[in-house]
Amino acid sequence: MTTESSAMERRMEGQRFIGIDGGGTKTVCILGEPDGTILAMSRGESSSVKSRPWEEVQRVLLTLIQDVLEKTGTPASQLGGVFLGLAGSDRPEDRQRVQDWLRTELPDEVAITVHNDAVTALIAGTWGQRGIALISGTGSIAYGFDPATDTFVRVGGWGYLLGDEGSGFDLGRQALLAVMRAYDGRGEATALTSLVLDRWSLERPEQLINTIYGQDNIRTAIADGSKLVVRAAAEGDSVAVGLVEEAVECLEALVRTAATRMGLPLTGDPLASHGVMTLVLSGGLFNDAWFLKQFLATPTMRTGAFDVQLLERPPVIGAYLLALQEHGLELTEAMKTRMEASITRLL
Repeated sequence: MTTESSAMERRMEGQRFIGIDGGGTKTVCILGEPDGTILAMSRGESSSVKSRPWEEVQRVLLTLIQDVLEKTGTPASQLGGVFLGLAGSDRPEDRQRVQDWLRTELPDEVAITVHNDAVTALIAGTWGQRGIALISGTGSIAYGFDPATDTFVRVGGWGYLLGDEGSGFDLGRQALLAVMRAYDGRGEATALTSLVLDRWSLERPEQLINTIYGQDNIRTAIADGSKLVVRAAAEGDSVAVGLVEEAVECLEALVRTAATRMGLPLTGDPLASHGVMTLVLSGGLFNDAWFLKQFLATPTMRTGAFDVQLLERPPVIGAYLLALQEHGLELTEAMKTRMEASITRLL
C-alpha cells in the first residue's frame, strides 16, 4: 500500500461504506470497512426506477440499508459513503431523485453517489481497468470505460419500452407473442406453447392474458420466460431458434457499437495497435452455456479483439469499490483479496 493510500485509510478509520447493486430482478446491498473487508449483505426485490413504483424502490433500498446497519451494529453516522448502481438511473434527473430522497434518510455528511448498474458490473469485472460490460438480464446494456482517456461509453439500456433488445424481458415477451400468433393461426406452431402453458399451469393460450397482466412485477415475470426460449432453441424448435438468433445479434450490436465508440477497430488486426479489450458478460442469459456459445460465435466475438470473461464476482462488489474510490482510497491487491474472501463467506 502506498504512503498516501495508507494515510487515507487512517483518516477513514472508523467509517464504513455501503455498495448497492439494483437490477431489474433483485437488489443486493453490502456494508464494509475501508480496507475491503465486507461485513454484511442483504438482498431484496428489484429497485429499477423505470419499472417499479417509486414508493417500492424507496422501500426496497431503505430496508436493505437498515438491514446491513443493524446486522453490523453500525450507526448511520458512521457511514462514509453510499454508492448505488441502479437499473434505469443513468440520467441526471434519475440520479438526483434518488440522492435527494436518501439525503432525507441519512446524515448530511454521508456521501451519496448514484449511477446505473452496468457501471457496478464493469468495475467488479475489471477492478476499474479498461473494458466493456455487456449485461443481458431483465434488461440489456453495454457500458465501456477507459481510464487512460477517462472515456465512458453507454449503448442501449433504454428500458423495456424503448430498448433492452436482447434482454431476458425482450426474449420472454417475444416468446409470448409467438405463442399467441401460433394460437391465432398467424404464426408457426412452436414448442414454446406447451412450455409456456406448463410454466403457468394453464390449459389454453388465452388464459395467459389474466395470468400475465395479473403479475405483481410483470417485467420480471416475462423475463423469466426467456429460459424457456433458450431451452426450446437448444432442442431445435425453429421459432425459438429464430428468437435467440435475433437476441444474440442485438447483443452483438451493443458490444460492436461500444467498442467502435471507444476507438477499438474490429477489422484488420486490432491487437497490433490497441491490444485486447476486456469484455465482461453479466446477466441471467449468459449463465446458460448454450446461449453463451451462440453469442461467442458471432462475427464480432471472432475478431480476436476481446478477452471475454463471465462476471465471477457479484456486481455489488463494484458498487462497494466505487464507494471507497469516491473517498480517494487506492485499490490494492490486499483489498481485492479481502473483498473476495469476505464476500464468499456471505454468499
